[in-house]
Amino acid sequence: MIEFSCKKFADNVKKYRETKGYTKSKMAELVDCDVSYIGKIERSEKYPNLKMIFKIAKAFEIPAKDLFDFE
Repeated sequence: MIEFSCKKFADNVKKYRETKGYTKSKMAELVDCDVSYIGKIERSEKYPNLKMIFKIAKAFEIPAKDLFDFE
């Protein structure tokens, strides 16, 4: 179940990034991390800490809870 949730979180990050029209490079710039880290998050290879989750949500201009909407 945890792996499923992490995959859905990763899918949401990618969906919101693409909806905003952000490249991985632009996203990395907005959240102050390496571009490879964004790719790893989107592939469920890395799991961001709470601080990074809030940075990601802020970059998308959404509440952090929306990244966990798995329906």
